[in-house]
Amino acid sequence: MYGLMIKGEGKGKGETLSGVKHFLVDYAHRHSHPVNALLHIVGVPLASFGFYKLLFQRGQNWVGTGAACLILGYWLQYLGHKKQGNEVGEVTLIRHLLRKINR
Repeated sequence: MYGLMIKGEGKGKGETLSGVKHFLVDYAHRHSHPVNALLHIVGVPLASFGFYKLLFQRGQNWVGTGAACLILGYWLQYLGHKKQGNEVGEVTLIRHLLRKINR
């Protein structure tokens, strides 16, 4: 369901990217509400910036800035999904992986 699904040799080229196509269609559907899309346009880069600062920048000021950006970015994404009426992607991914493990 998520990511690139590599098919075995001998399969058609169209089947090789079926996982990517499914991911993109699912992503577009789960982010179709204009408010959700706008909050993601702001929230994803903000959370990524915060994550980068936490991992690669040293110093007390950057840790606080990184944590604040990470939390605010994810909060904006959460609000977008709440407005659209669906779950945050990480929750969906974790549930999907747990279902696969518990089979």
